Amino acid sequence: MSYAYFKRLNKTQKKIYLASDKITRVELPNTDALQTTALEIKHVLPQANVIAVETCCQNLSDHLCTELKTSKARIHVLERRPHNNYGELHGLYEPVDIGRARGQIYVWMRTAKRQQVVAFKTFLRTLIHEFCHHLDYEYFKLADSFHTQGFFQRESSIYKQLVNL
Repeated sequence: MSYAYFKRLNKTQKKIYLASDKITRVELPNTDALQTTALEIKHVLPQANVIAVETCCQNLSDHLCTELKTSKARIHVLERRPHNNYGELHGLYEPVDIGRARGQIYVWMRTAKRQQVVAFKTFLRTLIHEFCHHLDYEYFKLADSFHTQGFFQRESSIYKQLVNL
């Protein structure tokens, strides 16, 4: 690994990074039921009802965690994406910590500038991306969650199983 980012990691972080990179797939049991749950998001997202979208996202996350036999995350769907000079924030994951019994996933359903509802596939990808951070900590028991090639392969594997690609 010759990336400048990797070279800046300490020994422990490099070990976690390499372990994460080796995990390339998450095999989902009962994909038919999970696909149905994911499609619920597609139907409610255009209505831009935060509570309805959050409920569907929580259902999907809970269903995934149940199927994978891992601890559940708390989903928060928020209105408009925050942004700065670097761009828009699509999602965020906060791991279990003092004062938080569950990991927290935040996703935004509207673009920052035009305030348009995000397309379903983009929204689902963001939700899955943040869910993969949750899996790194809670399912794979990694001490950190890095954006490795393996991480993005895991994200893609879950997405493809949920949308039946």
